[in-house]
Amino acid sequence: MHPPVTGWSTIHAGVAIAVTLAGDGSLLAVDAAVVAPDDGHADVALERLLAALRHASSHAELSAHGIEGPFRVEDLVTVVVTMADAELAPATRWLRRRLARDTEIEVRGGDRPRVVATFARRGARPTSQRQRYERIAGRIRVEAFELHVVEHCNLRCTACCNMSPYLAEHTLGVDEIAAMCQTMARHLDVDVFKIMGGEPLLHPQIAEVLQAVRRSGISQAVRLFTNGLLLHSMSDDFWAALDELTISNYTSAPVKPALLADARAKARAFDVVLNVKPVAEFSEVMRGEREDDPAEVQRTYEGCWLRHRCMVVRRGRFYMCTRAAYAEEFHRDLLHGAHPDDLAAARAGDGVPLTTPDLGEAILAYLNRSEALASCRFCHGGAGPLAAHTQLAGADVRAGRLRPLRVLGP
Repeated sequence: MHPPVTGWSTIHAGVAIAVTLAGDGSLLAVDAAVVAPDDGHADVALERLLAALRHASSHAELSAHGIEGPFRVEDLVTVVVTMADAELAPATRWLRRRLARDTEIEVRGGDRPRVVATFARRGARPTSQRQRYERIAGRIRVEAFELHVVEHCNLRCTACCNMSPYLAEHTLGVDEIAAMCQTMARHLDVDVFKIMGGEPLLHPQIAEVLQAVRRSGISQAVRLFTNGLLLHSMSDDFWAALDELTISNYTSAPVKPALLADARAKARAFDVVLNVKPVAEFSEVMRGEREDDPAEVQRTYEGCWLRHRCMVVRRGRFYMCTRAAYAEEFHRDLLHGAHPDDLAAARAGDGVPLTTPDLGEAILAYLNRSEALASCRFCHGGAGPLAAHTQLAGADVRAGRLRPLRVLGP
């Protein structure tokens, strides 16, 4: 990593960006203004400004300037946007639907689309990487909760934290999803409910899944994550049921520009929050070797933002992260059974069975635990090394390799 700097400027997709690391390093200030013309839609300008914020706070950008993150859009404290006077009300609604509900938003009139924003370093405020979970009006407020409606995928991305390339085809039924969401809605108040996979568009009843989740009342924001390759086959029923959509546009398997244009048009027509997220790199989560230093394992746990953003129910248990949820397959297929004691420990204590008496209290105690999970011994947490985004070959998957042989070498 380079020595840290306190400020720099850059251009990203026709947006001029000035970044400053403020104060003691706990705040990141970003000033971004559109300098290239757009197609006249106010939401396009806002998309470009939000993309600029994501770029400025990305792991790659911060690392290039010697700054250890993370700063994320979910950690925005204040956002001041300048838009044309006629766009003030629509811009406010647009931002409110896309930013965390604790972010302060102000929209002002002006000639040129611009955003001035302040990020808090993750964990620096109570609503980000919580130090302590509490009940609010009877439910535990959490930043995000996800459900993997299918576990298989049409890609084989290296370092998939949900281990999809290694998993057999598995699809949750709509009734099963509805029942699980109703159960969790009694105990959790979720800022963002994430529908994920695998590739969720492989679910044969994905529109019905969306409807069931929204009916449960578990969250006001239901967001589906996809690689985008199957969006062209989705019906209007799907788009009508959709609330938010994030397309992970992988450089190793990109979505064709025409399909992205169609997705943007559909999102505008059906009032869907759309985020097209370019992904050129992945951050490794899984460790191929066991971390034997208890102090290092504890540091991984305490500094991990994934355990606050990737809570999931799988096979009848609530987990704070996907590494714990997929421990069985991870030890079987990637570690080849080399650490049976660690697998036994993960089975016993890394999740909460949904059949637990007083489930809400059990989940609250679990989220507030101070000791690391057994699964943390095989995890980089949210600060793993970066590598170019690649696809595994079938032979890599069958051999249980973490990275492609063509990258590792013979």
